[in-house]
Amino acid sequence: MTGNSPNHAQRRPQVIIICDNTDELTGVIEIVETHTDAYRTVFHWEETAELIVETNPPIILMAKNDVAGSIEIYTELSKQGLLNYPHKNILLCENKESGIAFKCCMKDIFSDYFVHKPMYENYRFRMILHNALNQVSGSNKSAQLQEAHFGKIDDKLRVLIDDLAQYRTKTEDNFAQTRDEIAKQQGHNDVQKQMLEQLREQHINPLMAQLEHQLTSSVELLKSQLKDKQVSLAELSALLTEKRVPRSVSAAQMHPAKEETTTPPKPVSAAQPAKPEAPKKMRILVVEDNEIYREMLLKILREEDHITEYATTGLEAVKLLKKKKFDMVFMDLFMPELDGYNTTKNIRTFKHCKTLPIIALSTNRNKELIRKWASLGLMGYITKPSTKLAILKAIDKVQGSYNTAH
Repeated sequence: MTGNSPNHAQRRPQVIIICDNTDELTGVIEIVETHTDAYRTVFHWEETAELIVETNPPIILMAKNDVAGSIEIYTELSKQGLLNYPHKNILLCENKESGIAFKCCMKDIFSDYFVHKPMYENYRFRMILHNALNQVSGSNKSAQLQEAHFGKIDDKLRVLIDDLAQYRTKTEDNFAQTRDEIAKQQGHNDVQKQMLEQLREQHINPLMAQLEHQLTSSVELLKSQLKDKQVSLAELSALLTEKRVPRSVSAAQMHPAKEETTTPPKPVSAAQPAKPEAPKKMRILVVEDNEIYREMLLKILREEDHITEYATTGLEAVKLLKKKKFDMVFMDLFMPELDGYNTTKNIRTFKHCKTLPIIALSTNRNKELIRKWASLGLMGYITKPSTKLAILKAIDKVQGSYNTAH
């Protein structure tokens, strides 16, 4: 299999993907395609060895079915002397093998790793690939990145990120200029020259290097946090913009919007129907690691007078649900320590949680993954960034199931 470019087979690939099959690499390949059309996917040992010998690809993505398979083939390529040239090697793995992948990178076996099964944090993979391409090409191609790489970004946030990037460039230039000026300083005699040289080597240069490292690291951290913030802001905006949503779906159904009509209103009957009972107040657990989204979700639930608690990781949720009973759970899919699927799998072993209503929360639209999670018993699924109305509908659905069951 090759890239989509018609001249692709004749070009030297910048990226090769060594895998067993491409069935679960669709998302990865789509991201690679946005960065370069000079890529190849290879499956068999003979074609892999031949391609590396002929083209010396600067970036190698190891995406075998498991980490052991990727390590095995990379080791064999190294032993045969086929990788004795500068290149970046990126390991792709499943979530359950991320610990092994991390250890491999810490041992400098691979340049970096990315969890692609399930496919999430795709912006991180874009960053890994983009940085690798810049490093192997020896140039900065950030300006060539298209808006599609980032998704929607608030205009003010975009300006802030751009200003920060310019500030970093200017700072690096200032450091370089200062170093040159210090290097030009000469003493009036040999003794002064020797003292200045020692001062530069022992104190000034190390201090300048330390200051530059600290400043650039701080700027990069802030830049990263700003980019992460754009996702949180999108989720926050989706919830805050629904100013006209009633306090509950039941209220919306009881008080529908008035339509203009020329028909006179019917006289009110003396026998009024009984008012529906107030919705049952629920004890709800929110399992979500994104602080902004979690707080907005809790705020909506508390406005409905529901009793709420929260957990920031799947493992924390399991411990909490083992001790306490809840009426329903809102649960994120991707979380530290334990994802939503495995958290659900664990809590279903508790007697009081076997039929506990769980509403899934996720930005992931992988139908196969959601189907797998749903097999453990989900009451519903909400795509993030979600709306206030979707959250209230999910609660009504659970309350309706309680009314039916009781």
